[in-house]
Amino acid sequence: MTNKEPVSHHKTITLIVFLCAAIMASVFVYHAKQTSNPTIYANDKASIFAVSREIKPFELVTQNGQTFSQKNLNDHWTLLFFGFTHCSNVCPTTLEMMNRSYAKLHDFYPNLQIVLVSLDPDRDTPDAVSKYAQSFNQAFIGSTGKLNELRKLQSQFGIYAAREGTGNDYQLQHTSSIMLIDPKGKWAGLFNYGMKPETFINTFDESVKAFSQS
Repeated sequence: MTNKEPVSHHKTITLIVFLCAAIMASVFVYHAKQTSNPTIYANDKASIFAVSREIKPFELVTQNGQTFSQKNLNDHWTLLFFGFTHCSNVCPTTLEMMNRSYAKLHDFYPNLQIVLVSLDPDRDTPDAVSKYAQSFNQAFIGSTGKLNELRKLQSQFGIYAAREGTGNDYQLQHTSSIMLIDPKGKWAGLFNYGMKPETFINTFDESVKAFSQS
């Protein structure tokens, strides 16, 4: 018996290592497939996919308890930004840039909609995030939802968010990119943070034209 127990223990460890390696390999293959989609327009400002990516069903809430789901993305070019109302820098900077870009873009893309998704449902009610978004532009849409719905949507776009600080004065470190959704309600690409309004307008126009011609 004493000679057999170490052998059995060794087999158990070997099996666990094998299973862990198999899981890691599966995860690697999955992510490789997700990131293999080539781009048709890419630089330090934007990345536009050659083939739009499906967006799985989600359900958020905007002001007055209205539902905002993937169906609301149809028939619009949509700029989707993740943030929160207590954001100290990235969110107000991005929303102000989009406000200054919106009027000119709307002239050429009248169905364009800009949506802020709050990553902070503990502090941001649907009415509060709507009021915040509309403080930059009355046409902007503010939304949030249950944490599990937000996490599902975040995972689709690869949105990172982590809480920093304690108490009720915490901040969220989060992905600052702006997602581009095409009129079929599919993810078409993303824009990087930090552009001036005129640069963003030109980049958006070039991106949409490249996508439409693909």
